[in-house]
Amino acid sequence: PNMSGREATARFISSVLWPELTRHVDLHQRLDDLMTTPANLATAFQPIVDFDTGSAVGFEALSRFPENYGLPPRKWFDIALRLGRSLSLEVAALERALASATDIPADCFIAVNLSPLTAMDPAVQEILLEQTRALVVEITEHEPFPDTLADALKPLRDSGIRLAIDDAGAGFASFTQMLRIRPDIIKIDGSFIRELGSDPMSRTIVSAIVQIGHQRGLEVVAEWVDDIRVRERVRRRPVRLIAGPSGSRRPTARPRR
Repeated sequence: PNMSGREATARFISSVLWPELTRHVDLHQRLDDLMTTPANLATAFQPIVDFDTGSAVGFEALSRFPENYGLPPRKWFDIALRLGRSLSLEVAALERALASATDIPADCFIAVNLSPLTAMDPAVQEILLEQTRALVVEITEHEPFPDTLADALKPLRDSGIRLAIDDAGAGFASFTQMLRIRPDIIKIDGSFIRELGSDPMSRTIVSAIVQIGHQRGLEVVAEWVDDIRVRERVRRRPVRLIAGPSGSRRPTARPRR
């Protein structure tokens, strides 16, 4: 699909807002290397597990970049945004994730992360609509939600693709904005989950998200449930699905049976 128009506009805006960054040739070269060399853009699959049964119900696709890039993937996605190249990098990561999902069991969904503007792009939606397996599109909260987001995502919803809000509580979107797009799943940001035992504000935020989710009939996922103490704190709340830490290890898909 042709995405050059939006990318060209984004690069121009970037050159005006951050001229010192856009002149950094090394950053552009590293992004080029990510997108043109398949071995540099890997995908790890993190299981999303049913707390009661212990079985994986889905897998979230997480991008992994070479160690010599020196920064975690999220930072590189931020850099790509500032350079006006986020669409290209997100599409490359999406296509790599979908191509790498062949060993994921057919009864499990694949969750892919997209920024609001990328999820709204017709060419990106075309890629998603061509898939034959169950998908969840996780909309990241690290950019503001456009007012037209809900309408733009309707083709995905109509096709059976479910929507999730990723890192709920940590980004731009208010509860009102989150609910306006009618998500199927809300994923509570892991930083709040880890602080359940020590931070009253985190407990308040988690309780509010869980309550809103259940009132609206949404699935609620607790992220970064990575040790016994955190599991026990989450177990006291009506949260059915859990996910492990997104940055500290490289989970792999369980083999197809």
